[in-house]
Amino acid sequence: MMLAHALTRAARGLLLGLVLATAAAATASAAPKVGGTLTFGLPTDLTKVDPHKSSAFVDTTILSHVVEPLVTYSKKLEIRPLLAESWKFSDDYKTLTMTLVAGKTFHNGREMVADDVVWSFKRLLDPETKNPKRNLFENIADVVALDAHTVRFDLNKSQPGFLHVLANANPIPAILPKESVDANGEITKLVGTGPFQFTEWKQGQYVLLKRYPQYKSPAGPKDGLAGDRTPYLDEIRMVPMTEENVAVMALVNKEIDVLQYFPAKYVEKYKKQYSKEGIVLTEVPGMSWYQVFFGLNQPVTSNPDFRKAVAYSLDLGTITRAAYMEHAEANPSVIPSQSGYYTEAHTTWPARNLAKAKEYLKKAGYAGEKVVIDTTKNYAPMYKQAIAVQSQMAEVGINAEVNVLEWPVLLKKLYGKDFQMLSFGIGPKPDPVDAYQYLNLTGAFETYPEIKSLLDQANATDDTEKRRVLFEKIHLATVDTVPWVEFYNYNYLNAFRDYVKGYETLSIGVPVLWGVWLEK
Repeated sequence: MMLAHALTRAARGLLLGLVLATAAAATASAAPKVGGTLTFGLPTDLTKVDPHKSSAFVDTTILSHVVEPLVTYSKKLEIRPLLAESWKFSDDYKTLTMTLVAGKTFHNGREMVADDVVWSFKRLLDPETKNPKRNLFENIADVVALDAHTVRFDLNKSQPGFLHVLANANPIPAILPKESVDANGEITKLVGTGPFQFTEWKQGQYVLLKRYPQYKSPAGPKDGLAGDRTPYLDEIRMVPMTEENVAVMALVNKEIDVLQYFPAKYVEKYKKQYSKEGIVLTEVPGMSWYQVFFGLNQPVTSNPDFRKAVAYSLDLGTITRAAYMEHAEANPSVIPSQSGYYTEAHTTWPARNLAKAKEYLKKAGYAGEKVVIDTTKNYAPMYKQAIAVQSQMAEVGINAEVNVLEWPVLLKKLYGKDFQMLSFGIGPKPDPVDAYQYLNLTGAFETYPEIKSLLDQANATDDTEKRRVLFEKIHLATVDTVPWVEFYNYNYLNAFRDYVKGYETLSIGVPVLWGVWLEK
């Protein structure tokens, strides 16, 4: 049961050649200039101004310029300092002591100290905060301020990969000041330590960020989300543009300066026309993925034989092309092919077999009951893949209905585990432990505790080979139980006007607007 990838490694090499050429052309420039407003086109609106309550990657896109975690990722996905300048684990990986950067200030002018770290993580862990991804932080037993610039994390169990939890991009484990919340524990005005200040949010219209003049940047050259974070732009205006054609024309007409997700269907037109009109397009193979979740506690989809029938009814390559054309790589695993943990075992998945699908439907006792696939049009690939899934399932007699929802409603259904099938996409998770945590949303940890046990074992060791074997076992367990169907990793297609300098696309998917300036 091996799945052939939609793109070969050779084809990806050609793509990378395009990336290097376009990126070099885009960044070649004179010295940075301070000033100006950059307008940035988003696929959808901000969902929450509170990073401790957020679950949407669009929130990360915006808020990562305003708030900061203790550590972050380099371009090569190595852990780098940010608000913490150094750290040391105990031998058993149950205690982490961190030294904070001195003199780092919040946007209200107060210095960030260890007490702010303690308060922020206790708020993240408080059930009343209602962080939809609270389970990522549940191994934290306590957080203690040892002095003004030293903090200690005590963990319930050994966790060598705990720094990946602290570097998480979605949700951002942001360090906030206690005074940023009101008596009800709600954010009244977001106050962070980042290069830009959160200034205004007009729902459905724009989010306005302004440069923080007193920002203290980390040392060293810009390196992914690490290194130099100097802000040059006076303002960043983030504008939601949910219609693909409208967003592209806004870029062509200079109504926006950057379009975060350039639609794959417009690439050929870019090559023939837009490339001659002052627009730069970069394409980078990303680590994000798209999938369909099954609700294991719901009628029909709780039956493993029904889920296996769905797996056999689907052709991952066809679904990948329907959603992203040739700008994605079919992959049935949450671990992308560029990861050091990726092995041949992760290509294992049932090849499409309509006869087998019908056998499993008969075994499941399926009698034509309607099954709902929840999705959204805010992210076009989620809708396109849902339509492709519905069509292929219909070929074996599955009665599926595509239910289109607004983005915040879809998020609520996902994190409330209130769905039969749900078409979705996940931002990159460099540590596979974090990626497999999403199985919790399907109910797989309760239904198949052996999967949770394997994940716990992977989380408790820093032995690369042991982890590689455990991740293989987890993937093969998902092949047997089908709590989800993984479709593909997609390339990041970012487009921007040629007067935007210093902008680059990262494999982690977060756009970086510090270090960016305008020459116009």
